[in-house]
Amino acid sequence: MNNHYLYPGKMAAFKEETVISTLLGSCVAVAIHDPTTRIGGLNHYLLPEGLANERANTRYGTFAIEMLIEECVRLGANRSKLQAKIYGGGNVISVSSLGEGIGKRNIEIAETMLKAAGIPVLERNVAGESARTIKMNTATFDVLHNSSKDSGSSERPVDVSGFRPLSVAKGVKVLVVDDSATVRTLFTNIFTKSGLEVVGAAADAYQARELILSKKPDVMTLDIEMPKMSGVMFLEKIMKHHPIPVVMVSSLASTGDAALKSLELGAIEFVHKPSQFDPAVLKDLAGMLVDKVRAAASVNLLKKLKEAPPIIETRTAISTPLRKAAELKVVVVGGNAGSADALEKFIKGLAADTPPVVVSCSTVANFVTAYIGKLKQNSKVTPVVGKDGDFLRMGHVYFIPAEHHGKIATGPQGPMLKIAKGAPVASQLPSSNVLFQSAASSFGKGVFGILLGGFGSDGVDGLTDIQKMGGASVVQHPDEAQFPFGPQKAIELGVADEVLKSEMLAQHLMQYRNQNLY
Repeated sequence: MNNHYLYPGKMAAFKEETVISTLLGSCVAVAIHDPTTRIGGLNHYLLPEGLANERANTRYGTFAIEMLIEECVRLGANRSKLQAKIYGGGNVISVSSLGEGIGKRNIEIAETMLKAAGIPVLERNVAGESARTIKMNTATFDVLHNSSKDSGSSERPVDVSGFRPLSVAKGVKVLVVDDSATVRTLFTNIFTKSGLEVVGAAADAYQARELILSKKPDVMTLDIEMPKMSGVMFLEKIMKHHPIPVVMVSSLASTGDAALKSLELGAIEFVHKPSQFDPAVLKDLAGMLVDKVRAAASVNLLKKLKEAPPIIETRTAISTPLRKAAELKVVVVGGNAGSADALEKFIKGLAADTPPVVVSCSTVANFVTAYIGKLKQNSKVTPVVGKDGDFLRMGHVYFIPAEHHGKIATGPQGPMLKIAKGAPVASQLPSSNVLFQSAASSFGKGVFGILLGGFGSDGVDGLTDIQKMGGASVVQHPDEAQFPFGPQKAIELGVADEVLKSEMLAQHLMQYRNQNLY
């Protein structure tokens, strides 16, 4: 017997006997079955209806129910024989925070539409205060539904993506390593005010080594350029003998090969030292720095989650058919911590005639020139640092530089890049949200968006806009991503058309592009 896990905002129907499972909070699942042909299916929708200008998709009950009925009929079911069951719509605190009364409205949509379609409802297990696990046998129409013991709370919300709820490290102990006394004091103050515990501050690698052994910090910030021993050399020694999550610190002038080497040695993230100490700059720095340190400190938590037995034993990728859409105008890619390797695999898999690609990755932006040098080996496309006013050309990959945001606008020759300095958005600079939302606004159905792994939710709102405007939305598989926060949030919100591992991203993009050429 086959097994299929249904992500939020999706549907599935099968001729052959299959067990479809899903996890519901305030969402609703409608099960459809024809007892004569033994064809059945299940959907999982999050909201009753979308806005007038949104493309039809199964995040919404008004589309999801009729589309499931049509899919069952397409597979050979007799429409006049169809039967239904309704589940979910609980008053559950969920990561998605879809709004007050959403569960009740989702239930009402199911009842109304099934009544209008003349399909009898054989069972209802709806409302209440608990999340539900649903397992439907498509051939027998047996549906097992179990209420979750953890109905959700503000401290531990329900994550209906089907992946384990993600935790951010708490009670983080930080070691600050920098030859500048000013920077050591600045970072110590930032961390202390944000609730982190600074267990020491070292001026060089030798002081840092003693503090690592005596204080056992959870994470270390490490300057790239230091006297006696460089940060990169010290990082290499630490990773061999006393591995610890590290956030590298550098001035703009020192980033490049050293920063790229640091990433290869195991550094988690990068942050730039401020070139000036005015209040606005320090406020932006504080937010980014604390988030990067919390990300680094969460590495071990995430590693334990991935090593634990999965909650759902069988999980399949979303099997959304490639759809005919408008001509593909631009590809946008976002991500931050831990996404450099996945980004490299994607770019090296692209064909020379790929539509223009624009990348917003705050981690890579810190050493973009060195990263591009690495990409040029065995790449069919041409990677470049984006410049304000660039007209985007086929076969080129444009990287948004550090300390800037990138937007896509319409120009006389097609897509055009706008680059400007700005404050962090969703704690990232450059921000994937800024890039994605501008692309969706300018080119709608002509956008293909990819959200790689990263810490925090940057890119999720932008990916939502891409889907709403009719573009394609893809996320890196959370099981593969070092930091799955962004992709997992997008899945939970039902805004991922596809969930793919990095080696499949380029192939899927080209299939999508070719589908829309003919």
